[in-house]
Amino acid sequence: MYRLNVPYTEKEEAKAYGARWNGQGKFWYCEELNDGLRNWYREEAAADDQRATESAEETDMSENSINEDHPSENATEHDTSTTEDATSATENDPYSEYKTVTQVSEEISRQFRRTPQLRSILVRGEVTGFQGVNNGNYYFQIKDENALLSCVIWKFDAARILKFKFESKKEVAIIGNVEFYDKIGSSRLRVTQIADIGAGQAFLKYSQLKKQLEEEGLFDPDHKKPIPKFPTRVGIVTSKGGQAIQDIQKVAKKRNPFVQLILYHVNVQGQNAVRTIVAGIKALDVLGLDTIIVGRGGGSDEELAAFNDENVVRAVYDANTPIVSAVGHEGNTSLIDYVSDHRAATPSEAAEDSIPDVMATLHRVKQLKKGITDNMRSNFQKRKSRLDTQKAKLEGNDPARVLKEKKDKLQVLSDGIRDKIVVIYDTKKNRFQVLSDGLRNKIGMIYETKKNKYRVLVAQLNGLSPTAKLIHGFGYITSGDDPVMSINDVGVGDEVSIRIHDGQIKTTVIDIIGA
Repeated sequence: MYRLNVPYTEKEEAKAYGARWNGQGKFWYCEELNDGLRNWYREEAAADDQRATESAEETDMSENSINEDHPSENATEHDTSTTEDATSATENDPYSEYKTVTQVSEEISRQFRRTPQLRSILVRGEVTGFQGVNNGNYYFQIKDENALLSCVIWKFDAARILKFKFESKKEVAIIGNVEFYDKIGSSRLRVTQIADIGAGQAFLKYSQLKKQLEEEGLFDPDHKKPIPKFPTRVGIVTSKGGQAIQDIQKVAKKRNPFVQLILYHVNVQGQNAVRTIVAGIKALDVLGLDTIIVGRGGGSDEELAAFNDENVVRAVYDANTPIVSAVGHEGNTSLIDYVSDHRAATPSEAAEDSIPDVMATLHRVKQLKKGITDNMRSNFQKRKSRLDTQKAKLEGNDPARVLKEKKDKLQVLSDGIRDKIVVIYDTKKNRFQVLSDGLRNKIGMIYETKKNKYRVLVAQLNGLSPTAKLIHGFGYITSGDDPVMSINDVGVGDEVSIRIHDGQIKTTVIDIIGA
């Protein structure tokens, strides 16, 4: 007796290999552990297997306890009815015998599960395409020189089988089962065991070539050429159908529509990629261009392999024209990035670094010109106005005329002041007398009015006092810190407080009755 750890989603697969369900003990088990079931067997203590054996013997293996293994008679009748319905439907619908996509996908999935050659496969390869843990799951591929194989490590397996730092470019040895994923119609290897072999062959080859080229001085900053600030002709080595050329054209049109772009079409991946890229660099280098952009859009390590080739690196190094690398893959660096005169993360960024924003410069020049013109006009008007003011002041400051005007003004002011003082004195004296008498009478009246109003307010205050009302049997109801002003402010079961004149009552709402 072997106890199995079968996830719910894999029960059909386990049943196909002979697994059985213990309804009483709520576990899966098998009498013989074959290769197909070994994936779900965990080497537990012998006592656990013994308990599983005893529990299985005590469980009634009838169709009531194992519904999944033994369909009922009702199910058989239903199948017969379904067959009759299908026959009737066939007569009316010529396509009724066609299977649905789901049915075909399920059949493919069943065939995958029932094929022993796809179970417990031993395979080794280099990890690639790993972007980090996704909801606890590890999605990646393993590769060799000729092929890629999609893989997944489910989160409930990861903690058990991953005993090393998992990352791209490692070479690993894997045991797993090939599965068909219905949702996207593709197959992948579900990893059940994994071991670290070491750095992948492709990564080792990359590292060795990088070290060799670095020792030869190809990456030396002293060999790098400056990128022209105001180019008139820029060469581009990329695919004419790729996103890279579209991005570069878009940026160039926006920043400097007058610059000439010269494209040399190449294969950016595949068998002819290296040859065409090298030919493109050499062809554009002899044209006397200001700058050459070499690159492509993003992709996997395999798709970017041409830009790690030694021939491409040496072609960039040997070029007399300044070269900007634009291999769009953030987080990774190709060998062409080390040897180029300037490295840009994306083709768009390469265009921005190679082509200055002339349109912005022209706009800035127009703004400066307008500012200078406006400033000169403003200064001229200010100086003219100031000159007119000074002229008027000079004409108005004749000493003889100013002296006579001052003397006449002084006489007028002196007479006016004398007369005004007399008038003001008499007016103020009379007004003071009137105000004095009125103020004395007003104070008396205000005092009596305030006194009577005070008595009325005291009486009203006593009548409005909550405490006075509480003495006559009234209460102040609150729920929490808020007053209860409507039946909608509380619900059945809420605690309320009733404050009366000599204390407080805590109670609970048992019913609410509307008016």
